[in-house]
Amino acid sequence: MTGQAKARGISALPTGYLLHQTIDIKNERKFQLATQSFFLLIVLAAGTAALVFALPLTSGWSLWGTIAVTAISVLVYMAVHEATHGVAIHVLTGIRPFYGMAFPFLTTGSRAYLSHRSFVIAALAPCIVWGAVLLAAWFLLPADFRLTAYVVLTLNFAGSAGDFVLIGAVRGQPAGALVQDDGAKIRIFVPREPGHTVDPGHSTPGQQGP
Repeated sequence: MTGQAKARGISALPTGYLLHQTIDIKNERKFQLATQSFFLLIVLAAGTAALVFALPLTSGWSLWGTIAVTAISVLVYMAVHEATHGVAIHVLTGIRPFYGMAFPFLTTGSRAYLSHRSFVIAALAPCIVWGAVLLAAWFLLPADFRLTAYVVLTLNFAGSAGDFVLIGAVRGQPAGALVQDDGAKIRIFVPREPGHTVDPGHSTPGQQGP
């Protein structure tokens, strides 16, 4: 695989790569527990920060008006979050992503095989980009919008909990590993080495090297 292919990503698995690990995002209990734990910790941290620093989160709107605006903002953010994953993948690989829905979540997938670096960039793109935008919005928007902005800012980081967990899982993989994320499962492929063995439960036809 050439350096250019490594940088942009590829749509076909190179010769000599083997399926090393599969993470079932929707059904793997350990992944779900880790994601939920990160989510709760971030929400608790945001709530604690609001209390400790007495952040100005009051609004002149009615309760139902605040709830409506916040709910709409959250739904818009969820769509934008996944779109940002998709844009990052497209820019990094040149391969168009696809989107889906696993109620109540939206998903982004791609047939591309990403290097570790590209996977991390694509995973963190929404958190970093919208974290900066929402933080600036919290300071610049009129006071009535600050509660909504803070809720969405918190969701930006808490909603990235799954991305953080996946980055941790990919981080310890062998050098040269490639990652494919179809929105439902993460598949990690590694170069075949002398004496390398693969868990039969993880191998699938057409994904083994010669």
